[in-house]
Amino acid sequence: MTSSRFEELEKRCARLKKARILRLVSLLACLFLGSFGIYYWLNHARQGVNENTHVSVHDANASIPLLSDINETTTQNVEVIPISQMEASAEILFLAPHVYKDKTKLPSAELEEAKRSLNEEQHLLKVFQAEQNFSNAYALAHFYFERKSYSEVILWAKEASKCDSRSDLPWILYAKSKFYLGDRAEAIRSLELFLGYINSKEAQALLNFYKGQE
Repeated sequence: MTSSRFEELEKRCARLKKARILRLVSLLACLFLGSFGIYYWLNHARQGVNENTHVSVHDANASIPLLSDINETTTQNVEVIPISQMEASAEILFLAPHVYKDKTKLPSAELEEAKRSLNEEQHLLKVFQAEQNFSNAYALAHFYFERKSYSEVILWAKEASKCDSRSDLPWILYAKSKFYLGDRAEAIRSLELFLGYINSKEAQALLNFYKGQE
Protein backbone atom coordinates (compact mmCIF):
# COMPACT_ATOMS: atom_id res chain seq x y z
CA MET A 1 0.00 0.00 0.00
CA THR A 2 1.42 3.32 -1.03
CA SER A 3 1.80 6.18 1.40
CA SER A 4 -0.81 8.28 -0.43
CA ARG A 5 -3.33 5.47 -0.16
CA PHE A 6 -2.61 5.10 3.54
CA GLU A 7 -3.05 8.84 4.15
CA GLU A 8 -6.36 8.78 2.30
CA LEU A 9 -7.62 5.96 4.54
CA GLU A 10 -6.56 7.88 7.64
CA LYS A 11 -8.44 10.96 6.46
CA ARG A 12 -11.52 8.88 5.73
CA CYS A 13 -11.40 7.31 9.20
CA ALA A 14 -11.03 10.75 10.76
CA ARG A 15 -14.05 12.03 8.83
CA LEU A 16 -16.12 9.03 9.89
CA LYS A 17 -15.09 9.50 13.51
CA LYS A 18 -15.98 13.19 13.37
CA ALA A 19 -19.34 12.38 11.78
CA ARG A 20 -20.12 9.88 14.54
CA ILE A 21 -19.24 12.43 17.22
CA LEU A 22 -21.46 15.04 15.57
CA ARG A 23 -24.36 12.59 15.34
CA LEU A 24 -23.92 11.67 19.01
CA VAL A 25 -23.84 15.32 20.07
CA SER A 26 -26.91 16.07 17.95
CA LEU A 27 -28.76 13.12 19.48
CA LEU A 28 -27.92 14.22 23.01
CA ALA A 29 -28.99 17.78 22.21
CA CYS A 30 -32.31 16.56 20.79
CA LEU A 31 -32.93 14.41 23.86
CA PHE A 32 -32.17 17.32 26.17
CA LEU A 33 -34.39 19.75 24.29
CA GLY A 34 -37.18 17.19 24.08
CA SER A 35 -37.04 16.45 27.80
CA PHE A 36 -37.00 20.14 28.64
CA GLY A 37 -39.94 20.78 26.33
CA ILE A 38 -42.00 17.98 27.90
CA TYR A 39 -41.17 19.19 31.42
CA TYR A 40 -42.10 22.77 30.55
CA TRP A 41 -45.36 21.72 28.92
CA LEU A 42 -46.41 19.51 31.82
CA ASN A 43 -45.55 22.16 34.39
CA HIS A 44 -47.31 24.91 32.44
CA ALA A 45 -50.40 22.77 31.86
CA ARG A 46 -50.64 21.85 35.57
CA GLN A 47 -50.31 25.50 36.57
CA GLY A 48 -53.05 26.45 34.14
CA VAL A 49 -55.38 23.80 35.57
CA ASN A 50 -54.72 25.01 39.12
CA GLU A 51 -55.40 28.61 38.14
CA ASN A 52 -58.63 27.69 36.39
CA THR A 53 -59.76 25.61 39.37
CA HIS A 54 -58.98 28.43 41.77
CA VAL A 55 -60.91 30.93 39.69
CA SER A 56 -63.94 28.68 39.35
CA VAL A 57 -64.07 27.96 43.10
CA HIS A 58 -63.68 31.63 43.90
CA ASP A 59 -66.47 32.57 41.53
CA ALA A 60 -68.72 29.88 42.99
CA ASN A 61 -68.17 31.12 46.53
CA ALA A 62 -68.59 34.73 45.49
CA SER A 63 -72.06 34.02 44.12
CA ILE A 64 -73.36 32.55 47.39
CA PRO A 65 -74.97 35.12 49.71
CA LEU A 66 -73.82 35.66 53.28
CA LEU A 67 -76.01 36.04 56.31
CA SER A 68 -74.22 39.32 56.95
CA ASP A 69 -75.67 40.61 53.66
CA ILE A 70 -79.16 40.54 55.16
CA ASN A 71 -80.16 44.05 56.19
CA GLU A 72 -81.27 44.31 59.79
CA THR A 73 -81.57 47.54 61.71
CA THR A 74 -81.42 45.84 65.09
CA THR A 75 -78.41 43.59 64.45
CA GLN A 76 -74.95 44.62 65.58
CA ASN A 77 -71.59 43.47 64.30
CA VAL A 78 -69.60 40.97 66.32
CA GLU A 79 -66.90 42.68 68.33
CA VAL A 80 -64.03 40.44 69.40
CA ILE A 81 -63.01 41.40 72.92
CA PRO A 82 -59.30 41.20 73.78
CA ILE A 83 -58.46 38.43 76.22
CA SER A 84 -56.94 40.90 78.67
CA GLN A 85 -60.21 42.81 78.90
CA MET A 86 -62.17 39.58 79.00
CA GLU A 87 -60.31 38.39 82.07
CA ALA A 88 -60.45 41.79 83.74
CA SER A 89 -64.24 42.07 83.74
CA ALA A 90 -66.72 39.22 83.48
CA GLU A 91 -69.59 41.67 83.03
CA ILE A 92 -68.74 42.18 79.36
CA LEU A 93 -69.78 38.60 78.61
CA PHE A 94 -73.32 38.06 77.48
CA LEU A 95 -74.13 35.38 80.01
CA ALA A 96 -72.33 37.02 82.91
CA PRO A 97 -74.97 36.94 85.68
CA HIS A 98 -76.13 40.49 86.31
CA VAL A 99 -77.32 39.33 89.73
CA TYR A 100 -73.75 39.71 90.93
CA LYS A 101 -74.15 43.48 90.72
CA ASP A 102 -76.91 43.73 93.31
CA LYS A 103 -75.61 40.76 95.33
CA THR A 104 -78.83 38.79 94.87
CA LYS A 105 -78.33 35.22 96.01
CA LEU A 106 -79.23 32.34 93.73
CA PRO A 107 -79.96 28.76 94.74
CA SER A 108 -76.74 26.77 94.76
CA ALA A 109 -77.73 24.61 91.76
CA GLU A 110 -78.61 27.64 89.63
CA LEU A 111 -75.49 29.44 90.76
CA GLU A 112 -73.29 26.52 89.74
CA GLU A 113 -75.02 26.31 86.35
CA ALA A 114 -74.56 30.04 85.81
CA LYS A 115 -70.86 29.77 86.65
CA ARG A 116 -70.45 26.77 84.37
CA SER A 117 -72.14 28.57 81.48
CA LEU A 118 -70.05 31.66 82.09
CA ASN A 119 -66.83 29.64 82.05
CA GLU A 120 -67.86 27.84 78.87
CA GLU A 121 -68.79 31.09 77.17
CA GLN A 122 -65.50 32.67 78.18
CA HIS A 123 -63.60 29.66 76.87
CA LEU A 124 -65.42 29.71 73.51
CA LEU A 125 -64.76 33.42 73.08
CA LYS A 126 -61.06 32.94 73.81
CA VAL A 127 -60.87 30.09 71.31
CA PHE A 128 -62.56 32.19 68.64
CA GLN A 129 -60.25 35.11 69.29
CA ALA A 130 -57.23 32.82 68.93
CA GLU A 131 -58.51 31.34 65.66
CA GLN A 132 -61.40 33.06 63.92
CA ASN A 133 -62.77 30.26 61.75
CA PHE A 134 -66.11 28.65 60.95
CA SER A 135 -65.99 25.95 63.62
CA ASN A 136 -65.29 28.36 66.45
CA ALA A 137 -67.89 30.91 65.32
CA TYR A 138 -70.53 28.22 64.88
CA ALA A 139 -69.70 26.76 68.30
CA LEU A 140 -70.59 30.12 69.83
CA ALA A 141 -73.81 30.35 67.82
CA HIS A 142 -74.82 26.86 68.94
CA PHE A 143 -73.86 27.65 72.54
CA TYR A 144 -76.19 30.66 72.64
CA PHE A 145 -78.95 28.78 70.82
CA GLU A 146 -78.99 26.09 73.50
CA ARG A 147 -79.48 28.86 76.06
CA LYS A 148 -82.20 30.57 73.99
CA SER A 149 -80.11 33.72 73.59
CA TYR A 150 -81.42 34.22 70.07
CA SER A 151 -80.06 37.72 69.47
CA GLU A 152 -76.56 36.41 70.14
CA VAL A 153 -77.23 33.41 67.92
CA ILE A 154 -77.99 35.74 65.01
CA LEU A 155 -74.71 37.61 65.49
CA TRP A 156 -72.56 34.50 65.59
CA ALA A 157 -74.46 32.71 62.83
CA LYS A 158 -73.61 35.64 60.56
CA GLU A 159 -69.98 35.45 61.63
CA ALA A 160 -69.88 31.72 60.85
CA SER A 161 -71.46 32.34 57.45
CA LYS A 162 -68.62 34.71 56.58
CA CYS A 163 -66.15 31.86 57.10
CA ASP A 164 -68.11 29.25 55.11
CA SER A 165 -70.84 30.57 52.86
CA ARG A 166 -71.77 27.09 51.60
CA SER A 167 -72.68 25.62 54.99
CA ASP A 168 -76.37 25.44 55.84
CA LEU A 169 -75.74 25.22 59.60
CA PRO A 170 -75.56 28.97 60.38
CA TRP A 171 -78.53 29.67 58.10
CA ILE A 172 -80.63 27.09 59.94
CA LEU A 173 -79.72 28.54 63.34
CA TYR A 174 -80.42 32.04 62.03
CA ALA A 175 -83.86 31.03 60.73
CA LYS A 176 -84.75 29.20 63.95
CA SER A 177 -83.72 32.20 66.03
CA LYS A 178 -85.80 34.55 63.91
CA PHE A 179 -88.75 32.19 64.20
CA TYR A 180 -88.47 31.97 67.99
CA LEU A 181 -88.19 35.75 68.16
CA GLY A 182 -91.53 35.97 66.36
CA ASP A 183 -90.18 36.99 62.94
CA ARG A 184 -91.53 34.06 60.93
CA ALA A 185 -91.44 35.99 57.65
CA GLU A 186 -87.71 36.68 58.00
CA ALA A 187 -87.05 33.04 58.88
CA ILE A 188 -88.80 31.93 55.68
CA ARG A 189 -87.13 34.61 53.58
CA SER A 190 -83.63 33.69 54.75
CA LEU A 191 -84.15 29.98 54.05
CA GLU A 192 -85.56 30.69 50.59
CA LEU A 193 -82.57 32.92 49.86
CA PHE A 194 -80.08 30.22 50.85
CA LEU A 195 -81.93 27.43 49.02
CA GLY A 196 -81.80 29.54 45.88
CA TYR A 197 -78.06 28.83 45.80
CA ILE A 198 -77.42 25.66 47.82
CA ASN A 199 -79.46 22.46 47.98
CA SER A 200 -80.00 21.43 51.61
CA LYS A 201 -82.50 18.82 52.80
CA GLU A 202 -82.41 20.17 56.36
CA ALA A 203 -83.01 23.77 55.28
CA GLN A 204 -85.79 22.68 52.91
CA ALA A 205 -87.51 20.63 55.63
CA LEU A 206 -87.34 23.58 58.02
CA LEU A 207 -88.73 25.91 55.35
CA ASN A 208 -91.63 23.55 54.67
CA PHE A 209 -92.36 23.38 58.39
CA TYR A 210 -92.40 27.16 58.80
CA LYS A 211 -94.61 27.61 55.75
CA GLY A 212 -97.00 25.06 57.22
CA GLN A 213 -97.46 27.21 60.33
CA GLU A 214 -99.84 29.56 58.55
